[in-house]
Amino acid sequence: MILPLRILMFLLMLAIAYFIFRWNNNNFKKKRWYALAIIFALASFGALGDTPESRHQEAVESSKAESSSIKESERKESISIEEDAKSSSLSEKKASSIKTKQSSESSSKKIPREYVSALIKGQGYADRMYMSKKAIYDQLTSDYGEKFSPEAATYAINNIKANWNKNALQKAKDYQEEQNMSPDAIYDQLTSDSGEQFTPEEANYAVQHLDK
Repeated sequence: MILPLRILMFLLMLAIAYFIFRWNNNNFKKKRWYALAIIFALASFGALGDTPESRHQEAVESSKAESSSIKESERKESISIEEDAKSSSLSEKKASSIKTKQSSESSSKKIPREYVSALIKGQGYADRMYMSKKAIYDQLTSDYGEKFSPEAATYAINNIKANWNKNALQKAKDYQEEQNMSPDAIYDQLTSDSGEQFTPEEANYAVQHLDK
């Protein structure tokens, strides 16, 4: 509606300027009437330019541009806040990781060196000589063996990684193949306090899995 109205005003004022010019040219040819025609002609072009409607339209467009600028600023600020939050979260995670590592190292340092040595020795007896849990304990604490304290030997036994059933079976196979012992004799040797000192359950597993 605004654009047609402005065109109509332009055409009307241009027509008035034209009629004044023709009328003056045909009758009086006076300068003031020519000037009036020129004024109407210029005003007609002004109707296409700065009008209340055009100023309103410019204000609306300016408001839209300002609103868009504010939204963009808010978006950037929101992104900045999120990045700060992520950075803070990463810092907290790193700090927590460092504290956990320090706590683990501190806990490791609290284990006496004797305990660690006993564990290394005990693990060697389990892996290479297939000894039972009780036999390893006796070897670690014996005056004729490793001479570790009962506490160090207990720590070692509780932390050795071994399958005691398989150790018993390996010992049983040695007795069967090298000394040709019977299953009953092997069982007695495996459970004897002066022998291998495996538990009855471990000895039973070993005998049941011997070659028939």
